[in-house]
Amino acid sequence: MVNASGDPVIEAAHIWSDTLTVLKHSASLSPREKGWLEGVVPEGVFGSTIVLCVDNNDTLQAIQGDLNDSLLQALRTVTGENMFPAFKVVPKTEPEPLSEAKPAQPYPSEISPTVAEFGKESYGAKPAAATREPMPATEPQFPVGQQKMNRDPETHLNKNFTFDSFVPGDSNRFARTVALAVAEGSGQDFNPLCIYGGSGLGKTHLLNAIGNYALVKDPGLKVRYVTSEEFTNEFIDALQNPNQSQGQIAEFNRRYRQVDVLLIDDIQFLGGKEATLDQFFHTFNALHQANKRIVIASDVAPKNLKGFEARLISRFESGLTVDVKPPDLETRIAILRMIASMNGSKIPSDVLDLIAERFTENIRELEGALTRVTAVASLSNQPVTRALAEQTLQDFFTTDVEIKPTDIISQVAKYFHLTFEDLVGKSRTKNVAVPRQIAMYLAREMTSMSLMDIGQVFGGRDHTTVMHACTRISDRMQQKQEIYNYVMELTVRLKQSNTN
Repeated sequence: MVNASGDPVIEAAHIWSDTLTVLKHSASLSPREKGWLEGVVPEGVFGSTIVLCVDNNDTLQAIQGDLNDSLLQALRTVTGENMFPAFKVVPKTEPEPLSEAKPAQPYPSEISPTVAEFGKESYGAKPAAATREPMPATEPQFPVGQQKMNRDPETHLNKNFTFDSFVPGDSNRFARTVALAVAEGSGQDFNPLCIYGGSGLGKTHLLNAIGNYALVKDPGLKVRYVTSEEFTNEFIDALQNPNQSQGQIAEFNRRYRQVDVLLIDDIQFLGGKEATLDQFFHTFNALHQANKRIVIASDVAPKNLKGFEARLISRFESGLTVDVKPPDLETRIAILRMIASMNGSKIPSDVLDLIAERFTENIRELEGALTRVTAVASLSNQPVTRALAEQTLQDFFTTDVEIKPTDIISQVAKYFHLTFEDLVGKSRTKNVAVPRQIAMYLAREMTSMSLMDIGQVFGGRDHTTVMHACTRISDRMQQKQEIYNYVMELTVRLKQSNTN
């Protein structure tokens, strides 16, 4: 268990010393990998987060990359619970004395967060800790069919989401054109820009592309991409300590009201959160009056947002509202070709045509289908052919079946001889963790639910836990035949049970 010394600095030193011992004796780590750990200095422990200082970005990337799983496992071994590291880059020329260590704030620019804690909105008191699973410090590389995450720790932009990698078509060409104008700084009449449309149609891609292009045009700009969940939780964290709340609120306001380009994703999730909406209203006004660029994304048009005051909706509608629709056939083929190209894979045209013809609703469906086909080819050492694709996807062509997340959990629990409560509960044993990740993956693939909504169904877990589970299962489907078989068999069972 964690040392209960009461001093976050001493506690961190004890934990890191023991963790370092565990890692140095790990047979799975090479001498070079162990060498990256030498310069790590613990700063403090705050709840389930341990703040670690490194002296350069190369060390940060190494630890958050190949060493991440080993680090999380070692921390869990030492403390007996799930600890999550947050990293600060502190150059050797300016070391930060341990005696002056201060609690880390949720998302300051110099900290690379490994986990974002999302829960129900609460004010004046610290919310109950969310049930979480180990998360990677940086998102792992995705297999064919999914674009990997490359998140900038300061702006939170995914550097891989650019206008060059966004495939235009009749369904999104106007939205892309307007977004490019805003990114170039020539779209003053489009402020704020509101982009809306269904899940998996490219809204997040466009928001990130705006931020990335704006920085190419002017590297001196202050750009910030944030989801509504992150905005909410940063605001809640600023209110948690009554003795410091005024200073933390001031820091929160500076963080958001001094940016040049603010990009807010999934704005619909702020609905009904009165205190957060009031804070966002004042932030919006401050930026708008200063002629700063604001772009928001939503699953519905501003006028249809639930739980928003009329004064905020009217401000959203004072700019330009554009929608993105499901891509047409030609665009779907182009998207698949782009995905394959980005992953260095050569997929025959007739296979791309088949997938594009059968999966029509959104880009995520296309990615999932391509992942399945390439997984089968990889596991069976066969070339990707149309015949293989047809055989692999035959049970997925019927997409009009309504699957409920509770149906998925029940079916997965029955399949693995577990209970519904096992999958939504706190157990982290392997015999429960893997089925839970598979259930999350299936919920993402077979329903239109958001990551946040899926997390709520699974015992109130945050959306990054769901994202990690989906990535994990997608990766392992291409590496382990048994994981692929689990997913395929469960998919067939779910479709059959819902058509009977």
